[in-house]
Amino acid sequence: MKKELIPVITTIIFCILSIIGIGSGVYFYTQYQASEQKLKNPTEAAKTESAEVMAKVKKLMVIPNEEAQVATVLDVENLKKTQAFFTDAKNNDKILIFPLAKKAILYRPSENIIINVAPIIDQGTQSAQLQSTTVPQQPLKIALRNGSGVTGITKKLEDELKAKMQNILITEKDNAKRADYEKTVVISLTDTLNKTVMQQLAQELSASVSSLPADEPKPDADLLIIAGKDRK
Repeated sequence: MKKELIPVITTIIFCILSIIGIGSGVYFYTQYQASEQKLKNPTEAAKTESAEVMAKVKKLMVIPNEEAQVATVLDVENLKKTQAFFTDAKNNDKILIFPLAKKAILYRPSENIIINVAPIIDQGTQSAQLQSTTVPQQPLKIALRNGSGVTGITKKLEDELKAKMQNILITEKDNAKRADYEKTVVISLTDTLNKTVMQQLAQELSASVSSLPADEPKPDADLLIIAGKDRK
């Protein structure tokens, strides 16, 4: 790494730690706006590196249509102690932060793979100083129902969710009232669940966001996922 880039990368890492917060799971609680201005003036070399990293990540997954703020993981052992997002990280991995889409991606250039993806939830608070916020987080309660008619589909969906999300609780696995769902749907069951989180979860599952069907009883959960025939 060029010597002139080290102060820039260090500053960006410090800002991103303020963005990410210390909660577990895929949810990042943040005082984002306070740190945003510190990320706006990287060197031209850093901008070039960011563009190159974005181009590589874009070949692996759909990314938001905006310029990412990219930083390098330099002290992974320290990060792992407090940041669940970095559990599988290694030094020299790249962190891509998309401010408008409120999304974070952890990418490993040496293997050209995505390590982790998570939404950033803006709590709407601002601070004059750069600091992280710890917010107690309850597990996200998810009910799963099989709307495909294919045996074992909810177990596969459960395994997929647990691989993507750490702080979740599967409260139910059952059959839906209908077995003719062509596409998997994600349904919010509470007014407090962030719409952006719902959309990003649906995107990760290649599902669509919907409302609770009239013929489906409401489960005791934060959200309901009905697996469709697309999950075969």
